[in-house]
Amino acid sequence: MQKCLLIVLAAILCLGLASPLMAQEAEFPKGDWVIGLSNSYYGNGWRKQMVESFTEAAENAKKAGYIKDYVIQNGDGTVNAQIAQINSFILRGVNAIAINAASPTALNSVIQKALDAGIVVVAFDSIIEGLDDVYTMDYDFYSMGEKKTEYVMERLGGKGNVVVVRGVSGSSPDIGVYNGIMSVLNKYPDVKKVTEIYGEASATVSQENMLKVLPSLPEIDAVITFCGNDSIGVVNAFEQSAREVPIVIGDNTAEFMNWWIAKKKENNYQTLSVNSTPSCGSAAVWVVLNILNKIDVPKKMLMSLIYITQDEAEKYSDLKPGTIASPYFSNDDVVKDIIVPARQAK
Repeated sequence: MQKCLLIVLAAILCLGLASPLMAQEAEFPKGDWVIGLSNSYYGNGWRKQMVESFTEAAENAKKAGYIKDYVIQNGDGTVNAQIAQINSFILRGVNAIAINAASPTALNSVIQKALDAGIVVVAFDSIIEGLDDVYTMDYDFYSMGEKKTEYVMERLGGKGNVVVVRGVSGSSPDIGVYNGIMSVLNKYPDVKKVTEIYGEASATVSQENMLKVLPSLPEIDAVITFCGNDSIGVVNAFEQSAREVPIVIGDNTAEFMNWWIAKKKENNYQTLSVNSTPSCGSAAVWVVLNILNKIDVPKKMLMSLIYITQDEAEKYSDLKPGTIASPYFSNDDVVKDIIVPARQAK
C-alpha cells in the first residue's frame, strides 16, 4: 500500500499538480510568442505603475515559457510617436501588440496595417474605436464621471461653484469621464462650472495649472478631478494658496489617501475616491496570451473601477508612496473577472 501511494504521488508531481506554481504554469503551452506594449504616454504615476504591472506579468510569462520575449515602448503623448512605435513592432514581426492609445481613432491606419500583418492587437484603458478586429479592454469612464459628479451634487445640494479637472488631453478616458461629468452638471442650473483645467493625470501638472487659475476664481465648493493621479496636486494648490480645501474627489493614490485619512482625523473631511486600475497592464498580458492560444476571448471587455468611500479610507493607509490602489491580475483573475463576464454579456 505504501509503495502504491508513493507511485501515485510521484505521478502527480510529474504532472505538475502538486503545487499552485506548477498548476499555474500549466495554464498555457510553451510558446515562441513575442508581445509588445505600445504605451502612448509615460508622464504620470498611473502610467508608470501600469508599465510596471505589464512588465511583472510578462516576466512571469517568459519565465514560465509561455512567451519568448516582450518589448515595451513608451511615448510622449503624441499620435506621431505612437505611430512610430507600432510601425517598429510591425517591422520586428511581433505576434501581438497591447496598446494604451493616444487617440481613439488617429492610430487606425497603422493599427490596420498591424492587423493585416497578422498581429493580434489589444487596446486597453485608452482604447481604439472603429476597428472591429481590435480587442478592447475598457472601463466605464462615462459612469465614473457620472457617479463622482452625483456625489458632489448631493453634497452641495445642487448649488455652488465647481472646477473640473480633465485628464490626458485627447485620450479616450478623458473624453468618457468628461462627458459623464457634464451629463450630470447640465441637470443643475444652480451649479456653476467656473473653469476647467487639464491636469494630464499628473499631480505636478494639476497643481501648476490650478495655481494659475486660483487667484481669479471665486470661492470654490468642489473640484471634480479626472481621478488619474491629479487629486493631491489640486489639494496642494489650495493649501499653497492659503485657501480652504473644498470637496476634492480623490484618485486612490497613496498621497491623496494619506492626506484624506489625516484630514478625517483632524476635521472629519469627507469625500469619495475612485480610479481605474493601473495593474490592467498585467491583465493585458494574460488577455493577449489567451488570444494567441486560441481561447475564446470576446472582442469587447470591461474592467472594474475601484471606488473608496468615507468608511473605507483607512483600509488603504499602507499604500506605497507613488502607487495607486490596484490589485495585480493573474490569468485566473483575468478569466474570471474580465473574459467570462464579457462572454456572458455577448
